[in-house]
Amino acid sequence: MGRFLILVLLALAVAYFVPAPVAHYDAALEVDASRERVWEALSDLSQLSRWNSAVDSTVFLTPQRDGVDTEFRIDGVVTSTLRAERWEPFNSMGFSVRLKPRLTYDHVLRYSVQYRFTNRTVVRVEEEYRMAGGYLGHLFGVLLFDRMREPYRMAALSYLKKLAETGFGLGT
Repeated sequence: MGRFLILVLLALAVAYFVPAPVAHYDAALEVDASRERVWEALSDLSQLSRWNSAVDSTVFLTPQRDGVDTEFRIDGVVTSTLRAERWEPFNSMGFSVRLKPRLTYDHVLRYSVQYRFTNRTVVRVEEEYRMAGGYLGHLFGVLLFDRMREPYRMAALSYLKKLAETGFGLGT
């Protein structure tokens, strides 16, 4: 019994220290609004809570409120600090993400906006990260973390669609 316990503990230690694989999330939604209107709703970082129910408040940590190097904290289900690494108006924006507590590494969040035709725009969100804690963290991510976040991701896209199409978002 003692050897078995030692082997289990050794396996858990290895699973903890071996880097977790990258988790990837990708979704897109077509919006019946111009690219300009979609970008206006998406890029107003002070108004994230109007289309993302996981966001209670946004606090800017830099003087600017848009563009590369804008940094802000989102308080909500999980506290996140985002830093804009890419900002191409009317096309895309990308953020590095730090969660508190530190559950992920190499965490990036990207949005892209693509005009389709006659006031139709496709919004795509991509998110990639590695869970902290190696394969044990990855198991936690698969069993709990990802499942907890999934409903908020799809709802956020739907609320963004509603906001861009009607001007009405959450709480309005």
